[in-house]
Amino acid sequence: MNSRNTFRTTTELINFLGIGRPTFYRRAKKFGIETNKHSYSDEEIKLLSQRSTVKKDFKSNKQEESNSNDSVSIVTEQLRNSNRTIEQQTKQLDIKDKQISELHNLLDQQQKLTLDLQSRLDNKNQELLDLKETPKKGFWHRLFG
Repeated sequence: MNSRNTFRTTTELINFLGIGRPTFYRRAKKFGIETNKHSYSDEEIKLLSQRSTVKKDFKSNKQEESNSNDSVSIVTEQLRNSNRTIEQQTKQLDIKDKQISELHNLLDQQQKLTLDLQSRLDNKNQELLDLKETPKKGFWHRLFG
């Protein structure tokens, strides 16, 4: 049932709809409704009288933008924390590398000392063997010789 509503003037239609003149023209343009006619269908009246969802969309867009900004700030903070953790771990790795290098130097020194000690020990053992191999001379032989 598509009945027609007739209005003598645009002002009469605007008063019937309870909206302002700029709003009427904006909505008429939005829905493609001619503004210079005097007869409007129920569907056209319904379209002209319905509130625009632009404000709601704007609010929801602002909320989405706010939520998006919150998400971005959360991700940014997580990224900062991750970067701090990486920096700390990098510093720890540098310290560990230095400690490992120092340990290698100490091990090298230990090996050198062990080799030197072994060499000295071998020399002393050889001297002992040489002393054992020489025949014992008696007292008079050593004295007069």
